[in-house]
Amino acid sequence: MLKEILPMTTATLTAEQIQELKEEFIDFKINEMTHDEMADWIRTVYLGELDRCTLPEIKEEIDRYDDFLYDILVPYVKGEENSYEILQEYI
Repeated sequence: MLKEILPMTTATLTAEQIQELKEEFIDFKINEMTHDEMADWIRTVYLGELDRCTLPEIKEEIDRYDDFLYDILVPYVKGEENSYEILQEYI
């Protein structure tokens, strides 16, 4: 029924209108997403960004978030003794 009300538009859009179209569409998508879906999307996008980074760039990103977190996470991901407890205390 909506198709009958709104005719198909194939008009040329300006760059600004295309940007607004994308933003409006994203708002619709976000409004229908659950918290878990948003978290999954953010994780996927952020991991994709970090996949293109070198280890020094990853360290820099972590350090921008928190000055101590890199030094806590490295022993944890390496499976060093007591690292889980230190991470839990930090959290």
